[in-house]
Amino acid sequence: MAKKSIILIAAVTLIVTALGIFSNTGKKLLGSPLAQFWSWNQKTAKDNCQLKPKPREFSHQPYYTGQLIDAHIHMPVSSSIVSAVGKRIGFKNMLAFGGTLTLDYLACLFKSEGISQTIGFFMTTRFSTWQELTAVKKATKNYPGRIAPFFMPAPYSILRVKPSDVRNTLDKNKGLFKGIGEIKVFDGTSLDNPYFMEMFKIASDYNLIIMMHPFQDHRPTVEKILKQHPKVKFLLHGGKDAEWIMEVMKDYKNLYYSLDADIVSLYGWERGHARKEPTKEEWLNYIRKNFDSVLNEQLRDWKPKIEAYSDRFMWGTDRWYAWHFDYEVGGLLEEYGRTFIGKLAPSVREKFAYKNAERLLKQ
Repeated sequence: MAKKSIILIAAVTLIVTALGIFSNTGKKLLGSPLAQFWSWNQKTAKDNCQLKPKPREFSHQPYYTGQLIDAHIHMPVSSSIVSAVGKRIGFKNMLAFGGTLTLDYLACLFKSEGISQTIGFFMTTRFSTWQELTAVKKATKNYPGRIAPFFMPAPYSILRVKPSDVRNTLDKNKGLFKGIGEIKVFDGTSLDNPYFMEMFKIASDYNLIIMMHPFQDHRPTVEKILKQHPKVKFLLHGGKDAEWIMEVMKDYKNLYYSLDADIVSLYGWERGHARKEPTKEEWLNYIRKNFDSVLNEQLRDWKPKIEAYSDRFMWGTDRWYAWHFDYEVGGLLEEYGRTFIGKLAPSVREKFAYKNAERLLKQ
């Protein structure tokens, strides 16, 4: 393991240099003890969960109180180096496990929210594959059935794992991953770029789900991909660009959809948030003041769609930033989600809350 760690640090050093970010911060990171980087190796009391369900702040009825599956969670990365590099190339909130943010804390947090399982995206780079793989194995061993791991490709080509190595990883770890994703374009290419097309082929060959985030102008590309891979189940999200996706759902039965951050304005509610995301305090203040108006607007938009395709919609949160995993934030996300679900037709509530995601993961 020590040899692999040295190779990893050397490789990431090259990336840091290539990207022009060999700053004082980078030097400090690369000069620190190895144990500081790989927080998946920390010892924590995984069975000592002290978090209690957060009391409700609102009194909406009907209110859904049953099981939940969160269909969209970005897991913290396992390498502080990868996190630091990510932040310097544009991912300012790329989170890494460390300190109090451990796998055991997340499992405890989800339990306090009544979430029985999460679809977790483990972002993997060519320089941290074995670290993420170790994290995934630890998650599935310590919390069997609680986290459904997806292999998430890195956002930029310089960081991505070669398709042949993805296949080797899947061959050596049969059944470990349930899907590939989130797949989203960050580099100015398209969802049908050669690398992603290889990922779709791999998903077809290994019976994996593809989780994909298209944008408004991606309809022709999405339809092309769906047509070429009829055996693959595609899980999409992206609420603000979703009207055409509803039309595509009519023609492609292998298309599923998760509703998550957009229905609760988790990443912002005004134009300025495209440049600077809201803080924890700003979001809590906003959603508490506007709980009813946000809820009613989202129900107007989504309730008819969910009930029209009641077997293919599912709930999620799209947590990624550090403050998204805060107990107070998580409790309010849960309460909003349960309130939203409670307003759906009784025959649809459990499907949207967990049954559709459960069935998708078992197929």
